[in-house]
Amino acid sequence: MSHAITFDFHDTLVHCDEWFQLEVRHFPSAFLTWHNQHAGFLAAPQIGAELDRAYRRLRLAIIQHGHELIAERSIAVVLDQAGLTVDDELISSGVEHLMRSALDDAHAVPGAQTTIMELSNRGLALGVVSSAVHHPFLEWSLQKLGMLDAFQVVTTSASCGYYKSRPEIYWHTLKVLGADATGSIHVGDSARFDVDGAGQAGMRTVWLKRGTPAPPERVPDLTVATLEGAAQEIIELSSRQRA
Repeated sequence: MSHAITFDFHDTLVHCDEWFQLEVRHFPSAFLTWHNQHAGFLAAPQIGAELDRAYRRLRLAIIQHGHELIAERSIAVVLDQAGLTVDDELISSGVEHLMRSALDDAHAVPGAQTTIMELSNRGLALGVVSSAVHHPFLEWSLQKLGMLDAFQVVTTSASCGYYKSRPEIYWHTLKVLGADATGSIHVGDSARFDVDGAGQAGMRTVWLKRGTPAPPERVPDLTVATLEGAAQEIIELSSRQRA
């Protein structure tokens, strides 16, 4: 089998705070606002905070057990718990609208575009591995920033069903790439989900470390402060035999 290099999405390749806040905290209240404005009154805006708290509990449970729910299903679950019923097609329309709106805020992390292009030009197999509840947003963002064509696969927790707290999301990506974990590398900024998570899957890791975060449990094979100028270091790590 061949070797591959995979990358985390948020704060490794692309920064988009508006998308991130929807993903982790405010999707239901944002959907409620959208529904009230564009599809008819659903509920008083004041319950948005309650919906967001329920959504956050759902997200924390998913992180713990590792089985993902897509954005549309997550919102439906939270609304049902609050006694609110919305047609699935309408939920899908609201989710797409909110995600399309967030796309304006997406911009490349410094060094990401040049690093990805250099690795792609070397003929290396590249993929993206991300915990994300709405898969299309990643492809829209990477396309907007000129990086999508460099990747042979974009895997999200929404597309494969596993959060990055489980190794299956990495194994799924490597299978698509025809690569083995032992010889492959994952690059990301999260100590917990990128270094420890990919390490648990048997991959070598590059930690994009910023500031003074809590260290990962596993020692990364390479630590960098930026992706600017990092392509050669990643290539050298990829070419070395694993100790």
